[in-house]
Amino acid sequence: MSKIILIYTLFLFISVSIYSQNKISINGGYGNYLINSENSLKIMEDKKYRSHFLFGIAYQREDVFGHNLMFEYSFQQITKEDIIEFVSTSNESPEVNYKFGGDISLVSHSFDLNYIRSINKSLSYGIGPSFVIVNRILEIPLREGYGSFYDRLASSGLGINGFLNLTFPLSDNKEYFFFNSELKFRYTHSIWFDKGIRNLDNYYQEFLTAQIIVGIGYSF
Repeated sequence: MSKIILIYTLFLFISVSIYSQNKISINGGYGNYLINSENSLKIMEDKKYRSHFLFGIAYQREDVFGHNLMFEYSFQQITKEDIIEFVSTSNESPEVNYKFGGDISLVSHSFDLNYIRSINKSLSYGIGPSFVIVNRILEIPLREGYGSFYDRLASSGLGINGFLNLTFPLSDNKEYFFFNSELKFRYTHSIWFDKGIRNLDNYYQEFLTAQIIVGIGYSF
């Protein structure tokens, strides 16, 4: 269902008001989890899974049924190696035979649809709904010849985002390149889990992120 909604949204942007101004941009930046419910898990202790880098792409159309709308996709990942440690002993002796660590990754795919209003020629703000796909991945490399242990908890969430954007055109042409910077906040709460055999009756995911984003784009 979520894929159908995303495809329909993209089709709407492409097909409506083909003579309106369009903007496409590639962005990157730095973010921080102000709220990260995953930190309540012992293996994801506080502060270890907060700061992250991100990159994304945005498409803006200034006249979709009379509204200025933007669709944006962004990707972010936090990976901590050897965050948990395992030891192996024998039945005959408590001495450690070998040690091995486990890596944990928190991966997010965010889809934002924003209604945009201009404050002046360079400054604008936007607000709208967010749909986020999250994967929490645990990977433990075992002894040589024994492969590895891999566990992935997939989930999705809904929420809201808002941003303040500053844009500088790099030329005076009708079609032009531009530089943009953005301060963005996004809140999401889990709505679905691919839980498998897990018991997740009292489990949820809640994220609030603050992000500083810069990018370059083209207006046509």
